[in-house]
Amino acid sequence: MAQLLDYLSEKYQQESLDEINRRLLELSSLFEISQLINESLELSRVLNNILFIPMGRMMLSRGAIVLRIDNEHRVVMAKGIPEALQSARLNIDEIPQNFFYTNDESLPQIDDGIADFARQSKLEIAIPFVSGRKTLGLMFFGAKLTRQPFSGEETDFLKSLANISASTIENALKLQEIQKVNRQLDEKVHELKTLFDIGRGLSSTLEYNKILKLLVYALMGQMLISKYCILVGGDDGLTIHENKGFDFKKLESLMKQLMKLKLRNEAFLPADCGNKRLLKSLERTDVHALIPMTHQDKCLGYILLGPKISGQGYMKSDLEFLTTLVSQAVISLENARLFQETLEKQRLEEELNLARNIQKKLLPKSIPQVDGYEIHGFNLSSKQVGGDYWDVITIDEHRVALAIGDVSGKGVPASLLMANLQAALRVMTRPDMNLAEVVATLNKLIHANTDLDKFITFFIGVLDTRDHTFEYVNAGHNNPHFFQGRKKIQFLDIGGLLLGIMPMYQYSTGKIELKKGDLVLTYTDGVNEALDPDGEEFGDERLNELTNSLRKASPSKLVETVWHTIDTFSCGLPQADDVTMLAVKRLK
Repeated sequence: MAQLLDYLSEKYQQESLDEINRRLLELSSLFEISQLINESLELSRVLNNILFIPMGRMMLSRGAIVLRIDNEHRVVMAKGIPEALQSARLNIDEIPQNFFYTNDESLPQIDDGIADFARQSKLEIAIPFVSGRKTLGLMFFGAKLTRQPFSGEETDFLKSLANISASTIENALKLQEIQKVNRQLDEKVHELKTLFDIGRGLSSTLEYNKILKLLVYALMGQMLISKYCILVGGDDGLTIHENKGFDFKKLESLMKQLMKLKLRNEAFLPADCGNKRLLKSLERTDVHALIPMTHQDKCLGYILLGPKISGQGYMKSDLEFLTTLVSQAVISLENARLFQETLEKQRLEEELNLARNIQKKLLPKSIPQVDGYEIHGFNLSSKQVGGDYWDVITIDEHRVALAIGDVSGKGVPASLLMANLQAALRVMTRPDMNLAEVVATLNKLIHANTDLDKFITFFIGVLDTRDHTFEYVNAGHNNPHFFQGRKKIQFLDIGGLLLGIMPMYQYSTGKIELKKGDLVLTYTDGVNEALDPDGEEFGDERLNELTNSLRKASPSKLVETVWHTIDTFSCGLPQADDVTMLAVKRLK
């Protein structure tokens, strides 16, 4: 009996020690994450870290952050959810102050706005950001790529992350509000400085905003007014381009009525508007004269003028002068708009051509021939250039490296970061390379040379034809599909965090044996996140079923069929993300 008690005591002490060590490791990790989050008060960077750190750590499929800003709840950061919901405004009355599962029917009724958003975005858990007694918003996450349920340790980690992030988010929101006020003050200062430019003619510049400024100062100098507003028309209606002296709420009400006003080509007084309801709104807003900005029978906006400082009313000659002056300004504005559009188009074309040529040269021109194996790669950029990357690198006569990655973001910046990754990887690919150390070095380089909002999901494997093994590291990338015989689909998920998040992170390696007919498919999230015209994702389940049905196909046939299927699913619509695939199969 004494020996049994000693054994149980020793076992309990060891389990307690293991629990303490686990807690210390988790606290250390949270401390590092807290430092990372608090390095900047720029809201987008803070939210990027809060969202992507748990997604990379737990291999989560999707996530979103909803915050209360300007008395409304907005989606301010998202990954993996339909594009239509990534900037949605939610009708939420009350946010729970505790962690909850969005589909948990045992909980009290969840706010309909939260439930609807979670259902449409396929988000399963929600963690509130609470600072003091104030609920700032919610952090949502979807299912893990491993399809495993969230453990208690994982939910505790997410709660802790939300707790340490709440005060930082609150400070970032306050800073954003201060910056907004500062920008408004800067605009007013800039208005005063441009008084010295009134003497220049409206046709002497091709700067859109400068022309409007000169127009305003000419009006102020000629009419001696202290209140004015420029309303600019667009596809979504009228917007306030510049305002001085008018009440914003009254202007918003007035703009809705001006949209219904019959097009006019000359300046006019409120009494001549021909609409009693509009007349009352103009008088309530204290507008004394209106000048339409028209071009080729199209209304580009309105200029609203307040009373003259002298107290005199606007005469017929004043209206004629205003009509002529604004007509000249409109011609200059149209010339400026066309000029800027031409310059922007030329600049974008030059950048895209340069980036496209660079990217084409970086991707493999041909795939090395490996005896007994077939390898096939595919890349299609969503915006001419992108951040997807794949490569096949010969190490020696028996080994070849297969790599695939996805840089956060799109366009030229993402393609340049992809180029850096490719160059660094090729330099480090040597016969004596240690795969985990190579990925760790790449992680340090990416972290040291990019902003905090730039990350890379990355997967690399080394195929050895002597013993037909495939050693790999998965750094936060979509889990490659591994098909062996008649076994169920397997996922290559051993590795660690995305590149660029934590500089001192140590990666793990996985290893599989390839037998005759075995197949490995790697891909970027442009494949499983392809959208149809209704905004529905192709999804992991469809992809798994599709690749499972093609397990006996050649890599080229597999990749071709997957691409054809998602292109048909999306009805040929341009996608928001690049599509990249790389497959390898043992033939004999």
